Amino acid sequence: MSVSVYILECIVMCALFGVSIFGMLLVNPVSFIGDYPPEIQAQYYSSQHKEAVKERMTFFTILRKSVAVIAFLFLFAWMAHIAGAETFVDGLLFVYGYMIVLAVFDTCFLDWVLFANIKRVRLPGTEHMDREYHQKWFHVKVMLPMSLTATCRRPRTDNEKLFWMLI
Repeated sequence: MSVSVYILECIVMCALFGVSIFGMLLVNPVSFIGDYPPEIQAQYYSSQHKEAVKERMTFFTILRKSVAVIAFLFLFAWMAHIAGAETFVDGLLFVYGYMIVLAVFDTCFLDWVLFANIKRVRLPGTEHMDREYHQKWFHVKVMLPMSLTATCRRPRTDNEKLFWMLI
């Protein structure tokens, strides 16, 4: 096992993940509306005179997400191999480590630091809601089910669903 390779992979993975998520939010802040605290969602819908609508999973959405899951499985397996995983258990632990690193990076850096402080990625009509955007406990509650102790239950939030779809 090469610790330096594993750490470098995690840094690159987090940077690419952060750039892709941040880029999507700059283009369309509403794209991850289900990941915002309920107070922010309610304020957004009332300020835009819209109602919250649950979208159904179409065949193409399921197909796209299935392809993404398979692609990430191969990517993570390749990354674990490069880092020196020699057995299935080594690979499994490496991949679980990648998932935990991404979850912690998403919560502690993207959610707590960037999104809470950069007003450009806030939902229209919610720019004034500083206290609600700085709810650290909300993001921790979403991240905790991604740990090993909670892998047997059904995901409840859109953020959890996206995480498990990508992994």
